[in-house]
Amino acid sequence: MHDLFGVTSNGFNYTAQYDTAALDSVIWAATFRKDGVYRGMRHGRIFDVSKLSQPDVKLAVMNNIEEIWVNEH
Repeated sequence: MHDLFGVTSNGFNYTAQYDTAALDSVIWAATFRKDGVYRGMRHGRIFDVSKLSQPDVKLAVMNNIEEIWVNEH
């Protein structure tokens, strides 16, 4: 399992974990905060990751987190 953190383009801080899963995929879960106040949680899955380097997998997870959260808020 890998930990990561970041800030979305609309200003929400998040902490997340991701790990490899079945079917050549990675699953992730993230918790979001704005000004230190809990604002929600999301999870997702990314497929076709076996050919990606570890830094590219991390970037793919961060991009997926950004897309899912920002499109809702």
